[in-house]
Amino acid sequence: MPEPTPPLPAAPALTLAAADQWRAARVWRRLESRWPALLPLLTVLLALTVDDTPERCGTWQPCTVPYGESAAPAVLLVELLVLLLRPRHNWAVPAAAGLLLWFLPDALPGPWLTVAACAAHLGTAAALYRVAAGRRRARAQLATLMGPPAPYPWTLLGGDCPFDLPSAPRIRRLLAVLLGAGAAALLLAGVWQTEDGIRRAAEADEVRATVRTVHPDGEGATVEYRLPHEDRTFTAEVAGPRRPGEQVPLLVDGTGWYRAADEWQDPAPWWLGAGAAGTFAVLLALSAHRATRERRRTDDGAPALRVRVRPDAGGDLEVLPLDGGDREAGLWRLRRVGTEVHYLPADREGPAEWLPCTGDEDDEDDDEDDRTAPDTLAEAAALVERTAAPVEALLYQGPDGGRRQLLVLRSPVAPHEWTAAYAAGHAAPPRLRRGNDLHEDDVLVMAEAARHLEHDLAEQPDGPPEAARVFGLPAVVRRGAAPVAAVLIAFLMDRTADGGLLGGLVRPLLMGTAVLVGVVGALGWQLAVDRDGVAFSGVLRLHRLRWQQVTAAAVHRGRFTLRAGSGQVGFSSGPARLLHRHFGGPYDPQRIARTVTLLAHRPERRPQAVLPEDAVGAALPLNRLAVAGYAVWAVGQYLLG
Repeated sequence: MPEPTPPLPAAPALTLAAADQWRAARVWRRLESRWPALLPLLTVLLALTVDDTPERCGTWQPCTVPYGESAAPAVLLVELLVLLLRPRHNWAVPAAAGLLLWFLPDALPGPWLTVAACAAHLGTAAALYRVAAGRRRARAQLATLMGPPAPYPWTLLGGDCPFDLPSAPRIRRLLAVLLGAGAAALLLAGVWQTEDGIRRAAEADEVRATVRTVHPDGEGATVEYRLPHEDRTFTAEVAGPRRPGEQVPLLVDGTGWYRAADEWQDPAPWWLGAGAAGTFAVLLALSAHRATRERRRTDDGAPALRVRVRPDAGGDLEVLPLDGGDREAGLWRLRRVGTEVHYLPADREGPAEWLPCTGDEDDEDDDEDDRTAPDTLAEAAALVERTAAPVEALLYQGPDGGRRQLLVLRSPVAPHEWTAAYAAGHAAPPRLRRGNDLHEDDVLVMAEAARHLEHDLAEQPDGPPEAARVFGLPAVVRRGAAPVAAVLIAFLMDRTADGGLLGGLVRPLLMGTAVLVGVVGALGWQLAVDRDGVAFSGVLRLHRLRWQQVTAAAVHRGRFTLRAGSGQVGFSSGPARLLHRHFGGPYDPQRIARTVTLLAHRPERRPQAVLPEDAVGAALPLNRLAVAGYAVWAVGQYLLG
């Protein structure tokens, strides 16, 4: 039986016309993501590339980096941190950073880089300002459409708000104060130490020190020197690459202070620490202010819209106009945060009310989902299609407002209760998220296989039997992947070895072996189909499955997955897809998955021939030898090093 509908207030609908106006106002929506954070990273990369500062300074040159030059990394670090967090008025950040890079003396190496960086920052700021102006116009349009506040569903029932008030942000305030004090302390300490070093260096005597021992990492050495008019020998530690016996100019003042005269004194670490601590202090203070504002909420109501929401692959909800199609692109995404509340209809035990969801109910829902897990491809496809269908919802506040959005809807997944939850809005869909929080991977693989089977039945209802054949990358790639990858990984691990147990043994053995297995699995696979079933050659093993054991095959989350009753096997589909896209040939993983699926579920299409036993797996001995040889090398180079 469907869940009873709770009393909901009347609210205007988000129509297609309003959605078109909203899309027209929101320009360059990709800039609302974290892509602008690449600007400070590219600036740092270019600065490091064109920097021609000598590794050592001459004793006739000032060896203290000016404040303007040393503050530039801190400016770019603060800009990076703020742009990664995507605040509402982020256009001011690159504008301020660009002006600082222009007015700070010698902030970046070379005059052309300073001009290019300033122009790029101001151009990015202008683009972000246009994006922010579009967001304000779209918000004004929605505010006009929503009209006066509408009561909350629990207000119509005469009840109180079922959500608990957010906790007081005492910890965030305390951390903001501590980080702010730390930033000020770091700034003062950096200025004091730099000025003290300049003063001491001006008053110190210069002596010649001799390098006696060099540190194992090559960065630093122990030197011996004598003070003027004294016969005693003292030792000191200097930085930088040195050679035994080298003469090092050393500044000493007779009180225990010393410094190599050819070492750069850069206060940039103090600026970086102060900038990072100050940035986090400001962000924590703003977060605490927002939490305090949320605690002063009103239960009377808020502006609302009637919309439709559609679950996406990541478990978020895409907002759609009420009168649009089911396949229409979403306007913005909603990610539910915090505790959800559900509607409990009236019964003999009491009146209707909204109550917070408890952990026991979640466990019962999980048990019900386990009991309703699909057993066939058709059931899996129907389940995925049913949960991906849009449902009507009531949305309070809307995006880009001063308060969080509140979403009231009938859940598209079992047990289909009416729920309400606060939601965070995001404008553009994520490009790098490939997970699916609504269904297990097995269900999604079965649903994709069902679509393959449906397409084949529509195209070839009475098709002829398929030919027995072997799929795989070219032989030279399959056979050469393991030894070539093992040699290259061993060379890279040897060149980047840090020494010690972690860098000398654990990293080459575990990380190197994992990379080797991944490369061999992506390039060295083979799959054969014949009358008896499927043979799959992976990294180290050969799997043979009869057709009765094969359930589905599909490309899911960048992998070809072959699902059988006892588990699943597969390989990374990226290299095969790339090879097929540029050179053609029988390497398309989607085509392979479709062939395996239709042969598993259409016996009349299965091949009539049987392939030889050694049709697949010829590269397995070489793969095993390469993996074992690399593991022996990783252990041996540590023991003999």
